[in-house]
Amino acid sequence: MLRHVTFAALLPLSIAACGSGTPTQSATVNDATDGNYLERMAQLNEKERNAVLFRAISDAGRACQGVTRSVAAPAMRGNPAWVATCEDGTPFIVSLTDNGVASVSAVAGTPKAG
Repeated sequence: MLRHVTFAALLPLSIAACGSGTPTQSATVNDATDGNYLERMAQLNEKERNAVLFRAISDAGRACQGVTRSVAAPAMRGNPAWVATCEDGTPFIVSLTDNGVASVSAVAGTPKAG
């Protein structure tokens, strides 16, 4: 089953959490109402990307205690995608549009989590 999650505030909050400065400064600097999610995602290191992908998986109602690994996957419907592996080994495919909508689906051949 494919689930869509909008995380307009997710990516900038994840980036803000990794930066320095006060929360007020980070919120102002990382205002993501202008989109550009794909560009921002490309600038994240793997640990930061894992946090964003975990939030998308969690927001989609899937069981995942944390993402330990993520790798680029073939595009889905023209949108970039990643295979995110949860701590229990369950993989999910997460694709992201530039307006902040994430699609989360179980990898074929694995038990569906959540």
